Amino acid sequence: MKDPIYALLRREVTNVGKEFERLPYERLLVAAEVLSFSRVIEGVEISFSAEAFDVKPNGDAGFCVDASADPNRTGKQPSYQFYKRKDGTVYY
Repeated sequence: MKDPIYALLRREVTNVGKEFERLPYERLLVAAEVLSFSRVIEGVEISFSAEAFDVKPNGDAGFCVDASADPNRTGKQPSYQFYKRKDGTVYY
């Protein structure tokens, strides 16, 4: 059985992750503290937490966005992760 709430979470965590990808490199580093916020999408309140989780010796910054909502019958919470280079390019 597929959970429509999980499908919504997966789609929206990807959308929010892409928003963070577009931020300048320096802004992601400022976001090194955990950012938490909520959005109501299709009548469901989705909570997001985002953080810079790693800065490699070459300066590449790892970033992660997690999403959760109730009810989520699968109990799974999707994440979106990427690395951003100082030149602004992104890789996964």
